[in-house]
Amino acid sequence: MSEIAEPLRSILRDYCHVEAYDPDILRVDIGRGESYPYDGDLVKSQLREAIDLNLISLTEYEELTDEDFDSVEDLHKWLEEIYLELL
Repeated sequence: MSEIAEPLRSILRDYCHVEAYDPDILRVDIGRGESYPYDGDLVKSQLREAIDLNLISLTEYEELTDEDFDSVEDLHKWLEEIYLELL
């Protein structure tokens, strides 16, 4: 079972795919209030928790996004970059 909660799982799959990542679109879609179309505060807190508690495995992230990382540390650096994009 996935450790990635919704809506974060869908965000990663739909917005962070290796061929489609666009931080501007991501910021717009989670930054307009409680549910336009995503609750930005919820997504940010889920991402922070997933990073802090190591809830996203390399395999699961790679399956969702087709992105390839050499290590968990590289994945965490990338997730931190995404998190900072959302602030």
